[in-house]
Amino acid sequence: MGRERADGCTGFRVAAGAVVVVGAALVAAGVFTPDERPGRVLVMAGVVGAYAAVVADLRAVAAVAALGAAVFVGFLAHRHGELTGPGDAWSQAVPIGFAAVLGTGYRHLRSIGAEARPVTRITAHGGGVKSASRNRRRA
Repeated sequence: MGRERADGCTGFRVAAGAVVVVGAALVAAGVFTPDERPGRVLVMAGVVGAYAAVVADLRAVAAVAALGAAVFVGFLAHRHGELTGPGDAWSQAVPIGFAAVLGTGYRHLRSIGAEARPVTRITAHGGGVKSASRNRRRA
């Protein structure tokens, strides 16, 4: 799953994910006030989950999820990039990691479905089904 693209482009994928995360943080900061942390974390989680659903490289997904959580805690929950400030900002960042896991699972399930062979039906003259699928073994 994560090793299907071992072509050395992980850095480019992480850089693209970083741009997406920073853009999402700017949108979240512009739309929600500092007191509306749930809205801000949902924007970040949605973007990280969508990124994980598109990118196959698990290392890039993990790096972007960690960056998304750090940006949320440092700039959206606290101010000035402070990662150790007061409050429970790290516990509020858990949905970002959960969204990355869901996006990766969605991508994996979608890739399994793409590999399945299509089902065909062959009907006889009487309307009965001779073979319901090409996936069955021949006896």
